[in-house]
Amino acid sequence: MPNKPPQNPWPPGGLTGLMVRIFMRGVLSPEGLEVRSRAGVLQGSVSIFVNLLLFLVKGVVGLMLGSVALLADAVHSLSDIGSSLVIIIGSLWARKPGDGRHPFGHGRVEFVTALVMAVLLIVAAIEFARFGVARILSPQPYTAPWWAIAAVVLTIFLKQWLSVFADTLARATGSDVLKADYWHHVTDVASSGLVLVALLASRAGWHGVDGWAGVGVAVFILWAAIGIARGAISPLLGEAPRREEVKQIEESARRVPGVDGVHDIIVHKYGDLRIVSLHVEVDASQSAMDVHDLSERVEQAVEGVTSCKAIVHVDPVDRNHSEYDRAERMMNNLIRGQELLAEFHDLRVEGPVGGMVISVDVVAKVGTDESAYPGIEEQVSRAIHRAMGEGVEEVRVTVEKAYHGHQG
Repeated sequence: MPNKPPQNPWPPGGLTGLMVRIFMRGVLSPEGLEVRSRAGVLQGSVSIFVNLLLFLVKGVVGLMLGSVALLADAVHSLSDIGSSLVIIIGSLWARKPGDGRHPFGHGRVEFVTALVMAVLLIVAAIEFARFGVARILSPQPYTAPWWAIAAVVLTIFLKQWLSVFADTLARATGSDVLKADYWHHVTDVASSGLVLVALLASRAGWHGVDGWAGVGVAVFILWAAIGIARGAISPLLGEAPRREEVKQIEESARRVPGVDGVHDIIVHKYGDLRIVSLHVEVDASQSAMDVHDLSERVEQAVEGVTSCKAIVHVDPVDRNHSEYDRAERMMNNLIRGQELLAEFHDLRVEGPVGGMVISVDVVAKVGTDESAYPGIEEQVSRAIHRAMGEGVEEVRVTVEKAYHGHQG
């Protein structure tokens, strides 16, 4: 669940924009952890106020009527208050700068916050389902007065406004936490709609609908919780960069004069902080000082187009060997014929013809079991010996894991 680029103008229009100008004064840009954090605090504070009001209204009316669906919806609103508190705490925590124990900052707290929200929703869904099933098995007759129905309609309008408020801030800042809370509010609107159906059904004498509505509320909440949890767990485990992002990094590095190849691109994400490491192949005849200067130019080029901190490792490759071109063509053909391999790099041909030493790194596709690596090394080594003939004295093959893009 990586944060997305802002989609709406800043500041937003309407009532949301007015509240942003009042409570987020001085924030000129919609991008960055600071603005997402402050937007999270604003949205969470407004959500607490609105949900406290809804909890009181639904709770009182639910107790008066004895409606399990309405009482479950009241508890849902109470859990929303807890979720909003989590958002506020997580937003403030995520803004903390790096320290000795967490030198890359605390940006990933945003994802932890979303995961905690999901757990709270799952717990609430289980409770609602339990109460709903009990009411289905043992219906309790009641007739909802029109004033109670009107109160529920009012809560639906309030929750709908709250969902629009969260969605507007999420689109304007690119915050995934606020987007998760938007879907949370959408499920609240849907579940309150089921409660409204149950109250109207009570006036027709269909008392069992109340229990079914309680179960329906639980299903809505559980569906939203699973989606939020999946979106939060993925970046915490470590997501592969997008193909477009890898291509952008590779192209920016290749445009630097003196770079012959780019591989082993790895992107590390810590909230807003992103660090990219990559290997570049260069002419082995260059001096150490020339290679150092080249690596710095590559870092500047990558950082200029990606806003990442770049770390470049240089691999010197001697392409002047008389058998290098033939070895390169052989490896290209070999990779195309291997189902488990994606690419190769760091091809080196050393020594005289008749006593050549060929070394190469091959990249296994994502999903290839590491137990297969020794067999792959043996197969590639034998293939090189066959293709290059008796002039090869030794072959050294290393299998590497792919960190992006190469699916099995």
